Amino acid sequence: MRTMLTRTSQSYLISALKDLSVGVWLADGSTVAVPEGLPSQFLGTSFSIRDLQEMFKDDLHPGDVILTNDPYHGGNNNHLPDWGYFRPIFYEGELLFFTLVRGHMMDTGGSFPGGYFANAYDIIAEGLCIPPLKVIKRGVVDQDLKKLIFNNVRWPVELTIDTDAMIATGKFAENRIVELLRRYGKDTVLGAIHEMFDRTERAVRSEIAAIPDGTYTGESSTDDDGTILDEPVTVRVDVTIKGDEITLDFSRSDAQRPGFVNSVYAPTYARATCAVIINMDPALADFHNQGSVRPITVIAPPGNVTNCNYPATVGACPVNCGTQVLEAVI
Repeated sequence: MRTMLTRTSQSYLISALKDLSVGVWLADGSTVAVPEGLPSQFLGTSFSIRDLQEMFKDDLHPGDVILTNDPYHGGNNNHLPDWGYFRPIFYEGELLFFTLVRGHMMDTGGSFPGGYFANAYDIIAEGLCIPPLKVIKRGVVDQDLKKLIFNNVRWPVELTIDTDAMIATGKFAENRIVELLRRYGKDTVLGAIHEMFDRTERAVRSEIAAIPDGTYTGESSTDDDGTILDEPVTVRVDVTIKGDEITLDFSRSDAQRPGFVNSVYAPTYARATCAVIINMDPALADFHNQGSVRPITVIAPPGNVTNCNYPATVGACPVNCGTQVLEAVI
């Protein structure tokens, strides 16, 4: 998926910088496979899929494609420039998987080109905010919705090329998954996936158990929030090891800010989880999945900079305070 998208997209951001994420999840949101990439774009996708299931209920069908870039309303997204295309995958009439293809767009509307506005008043001022919407229904493109979206971005032709590449990548993945199911059967494929989860979980728990029990603290600050200058914003974490489980508690972090350094829960969860995983044996690097995160709990109370409330701005969160979450845990 990753190779296909980088070869068929046109923007520097996706094709060269590789500001993208792809992956495969079970229908219940369990992470099956994620590649090298930007953790804040995909490690929180389980929350998104559970929200999509709740939003659409029985109204998911083969050929549907759902687009969202919304951090707040079911999208659990990083920030508005990251557009994600979700595709439910059915086999013999049963919903078994979701794929996600997400990429950083050249523009997403808003006050200035690009998507970074330190002085935006709220999330609405940051750009076009797309809740989970079916842009393709049973294989048919919703042309009216497409016109509405691309009429509200700069460089609509270029963005259309990138998004078509993302949609095609999801279809490519669907074809490969269905081929796998036809070759081996549903029970064998799902059985192998759950065995993979269990093996990874055992390996991760073993890594955590090697750390002495106790509570460890860390913090990291960014210079300011981009609106109120020279006033540091600090992320604080209490990391508790108990046997083979780990809890990361960000309750003591600063309150959410008027500037654009805030993060919603999903990318905070992703960065915190990533920070734990990168301290493990590198031999595990190619195998992380739902089993990796079962022993990890992330606490971030609503209203602080690591779990801001709507309509706080979040444009810089992949860097600040996303980096601060990562550094505090490390």
